Amino acid sequence: MAENTVKKATKIVVDIPDEDVATAEKAMNDQGFVTPKELPKLTNIDYSRSLAAALTKAREGKSEEGYIYSEEFDFAGGEIGNIVWNMDKIKTRDDAKRTLADHMGLTMPTETLSKADKETF
Repeated sequence: MAENTVKKATKIVVDIPDEDVATAEKAMNDQGFVTPKELPKLTNIDYSRSLAAALTKAREGKSEEGYIYSEEFDFAGGEIGNIVWNMDKIKTRDDAKRTLADHMGLTMPTETLSKADKETF
């Protein structure tokens, strides 16, 4: 009898320097988000997720509120971009993607549906 194994996804935690948290916190307070424009290391998704966690922890007990979220988005030409944002200021994932595209000069992908996707059943 063959044994089935399930691989669990591993969560990679990156140590975030205090000066990066301070830079991100300033951007978050000023504009509601932080991108690789403010912190070039945000091109790494593990760094992005760890920064979101560090921001959440740094904001505990302060007057800054909001749910801090990190996401990786695909853009035209195969570009991939990361953004960390305050969901009290940028309400949806789509708004976050558009904000990232505008801020970084990225082109939104053209969405195309196949013939099967256009069928109503």
